[in-house]
Amino acid sequence: SLPKKEVKLNTNTKHKEELSANRNYKDTIFRWLFSDKENLLSLYNAISGKHYEDPEALTIVTLKNAVYMGMKNDIAFVLETGLYLYEHQSTVNPNMPLRDLIYVTTVLQGIIRDEDLYSSKLIKLPTPRFVVFYNGTEPQPHKQILRLSDAYKNKTENPELELMVTQYNVNPSYNEELKRRCPELDGYIKYVEKTRKYHKTGMTYEEAVKKSVDECIEEGILKEFFVKNKAEVISMTIFEYDEEEHMRLEREEQYRKGEEAGEARGIEIGEARGINEGLKNQIRKKLAKGKAIPQIADEVEETEEKVLELIKEIETEQV
Repeated sequence: SLPKKEVKLNTNTKHKEELSANRNYKDTIFRWLFSDKENLLSLYNAISGKHYEDPEALTIVTLKNAVYMGMKNDIAFVLETGLYLYEHQSTVNPNMPLRDLIYVTTVLQGIIRDEDLYSSKLIKLPTPRFVVFYNGTEPQPHKQILRLSDAYKNKTENPELELMVTQYNVNPSYNEELKRRCPELDGYIKYVEKTRKYHKTGMTYEEAVKKSVDECIEEGILKEFFVKNKAEVISMTIFEYDEEEHMRLEREEQYRKGEEAGEARGIEIGEARGINEGLKNQIRKKLAKGKAIPQIADEVEETEEKVLELIKEIETEQV
């Protein structure tokens, strides 16, 4: 299936402007592909094991704007009595439960905007479920549960606020049955993998993306989607890569600064310890000669308090 009419970017000037705006919120191919109800229903059925056939049974409630520091959730939708938040991650992110907490409260505000929170009547809510599709390069298990309580400074057996996110590793050789049940997800992962493969051979990222798109079309992988939206897919994928690369370089720079600060602090501590050891050696010799504390302090050019502190350390070391 192709995305809905409003996301056919190649002929729609209005949506070209929307694409440009969406990029400020890190729009992605994943979000674009699964904003189509038919594709999204296929993904839901693959995860849930259900067999819904009517895409119009879905109500998409994805946040239209960023909610915190440029973050925008990928896909949110309601189906019958459930509220589902799907996220795609190409990097390991243990903070997904916290992010989903921010997303879901914002989504729920929209759902209950006409309700009276002060009413004596209980407001019924769709049951939320949170899923992450991971296809980064760092090793991750086939499936794992991420918990909000893992971030708590003080652990409790039964945390009063908990949020659990199911993460599926959808890289090649992981969760193949899940991808088999959702050809759109399988096609997306194959496209990403092809791009990575060609980029590793020495191609520029743009060359790798273009070759991957052409190859997917030849092999019938998301063929209709790529044929209809080739130029936009290429530009958006490159934009995604630039964003990720920028963030990666920023993280590396922060790590480097942290290391340098640590080394500098280590040198500072080492120098201080060296100075103290030198003072203690002098103090030992002067004590052995029977000199008084004020005289020692004067001779080593330190305060009496400092000399007494070092004498205590000397006595402790001798025990």
